[in-house]
Amino acid sequence: MDILPLFWNVIINPKAFKGKSLNFWSKLRIFLWEKGLTLSVWDSPSIERCEEIIKLLLEKKQSNFMVVGGDGTLNEVVNALIRNKADLSKIYLAVVPSGTGNDWARTHNISKSPLKLAEMFTHGMFIKHDVGKITVTSGKEFIERYFINIAGLGFDAEVILRVLNSKEYRYGSRFIYLKNLLLSLKHHKTIPCHFIFDNIEIDVPVFSIAAGICKYNGNGMKQVPMAVHDDGLLDIVYIEKMNLFEIMTQLPRLFLGTHVGYKKVHHIRTANIQIHPQNKMYAETEGEIVGTGSFAIECISSKINVLTDKKKNQSI
Repeated sequence: MDILPLFWNVIINPKAFKGKSLNFWSKLRIFLWEKGLTLSVWDSPSIERCEEIIKLLLEKKQSNFMVVGGDGTLNEVVNALIRNKADLSKIYLAVVPSGTGNDWARTHNISKSPLKLAEMFTHGMFIKHDVGKITVTSGKEFIERYFINIAGLGFDAEVILRVLNSKEYRYGSRFIYLKNLLLSLKHHKTIPCHFIFDNIEIDVPVFSIAAGICKYNGNGMKQVPMAVHDDGLLDIVYIEKMNLFEIMTQLPRLFLGTHVGYKKVHHIRTANIQIHPQNKMYAETEGEIVGTGSFAIECISSKINVLTDKKKNQSI
């Protein structure tokens, strides 16, 4: 699309960032109106409502979607589009980062300034973006989930479980995430796993796994620093068993992306991978627990169009 659209269907999560996304949106929409944009606004406070909205809009042949919220809202929209059999190559997606984490937006250097965001809608550019798919199999049952950022397994997912069950979850902040991360260290155990990828099979003791389309998760942790959003490949960073001293030493490096140089942190680049844990292991995508079992993760190459800042995108 050479000319940026002037009409957008806005999917807004009124609960994102403790309801502050609505305040942010009230400021942004004024700038968007001044830029000549026409906006059709839809409140999406739940996964079920998001599904209904996307289904209705696709039936009306709509293809431009502006997501106002955090990584969870973005993930809901992407999954709703795929479940409703949208042709992703004809979908144009824009993200207004106004949630708790906004980790996907970090990879793409998308501003949180209303004025700069409005500029992106008139002077930005669309880029092709990969989508990941994770299939969780347990016995005869399986669950499929798509992601546009990172899927976390093992310790990553255990932290999310603890956050979701926390009484403080509704307050949402980096502090809450880090607090539950530290609490999880007391209970999480390394799980032996069998990896299959690129005709290679290895057995590894796994503490944590991150399968990335993009770089950041956990509210600013640069867990997959080498990830490229449009190369048709997954970048997988897995961490072996560490003692408490090693974990506390490496934790600050997670925010810089320099942990990958440590001897117990490993990188795999592949289009797809199978992971078979010997013990119970959870998986999550953008803060939503997918399930437990064996996992097949794959990259669907360059399927969706996303809006980014033209100048900032050149440095990605």
